[in-house]
Amino acid sequence: MRTILPLALLAPLLAACAQQQTVFEPSRKPATELRAAQVRLVPVDAESAMRGVIATLHDLGYRITKVEPEAGTVSATRVTALRMAVVVRPRSPGESVVRANATIVAPLREAQVDSAEFYQKNFFAQLAATLQREVAEAPADVTAPEAQRPTAELNTIQEREAAARAVAQPATASPANGASSR
Repeated sequence: MRTILPLALLAPLLAACAQQQTVFEPSRKPATELRAAQVRLVPVDAESAMRGVIATLHDLGYRITKVEPEAGTVSATRVTALRMAVVVRPRSPGESVVRANATIVAPLREAQVDSAEFYQKNFFAQLAATLQREVAEAPADVTAPEAQRPTAELNTIQEREAAARAVAQPATASPANGASSR
């Protein structure tokens, strides 16, 4: 009985913490303007572009959090507050389409970066240097991959604890699933 009472008092506090979720704030710019900022044509095959993207992100101080070669996606985090996802798609032999999508993370908020200058200065210029090729803005008729949200890296203790609570939450017993609530 002594252990049940403190747990009962602690349960509402844990529930309140678990309910706080990060709100994603997408760009308010028109989709065509955001696409123009995020997409470039790269004169290399998709595999070389993917290797270049990973090298560029690493050179820029990002920690690679997820790579899915089959999907052509890379997610990375820098200084816990800046996250980037990059998608690489082949366009033709020897040419690829690269789309970068960055977000800035603050407490309970994640906002999409929509500055063309940010993407050019903080990603595409370095990608061009890494590949030793010029990257070009994609014409409007080029099919661009969908922008991916960056996969979060659990950098802080609070992020790791929140993730652990989220994983444990579905496993808790409730009368709705037929389990006993004792």
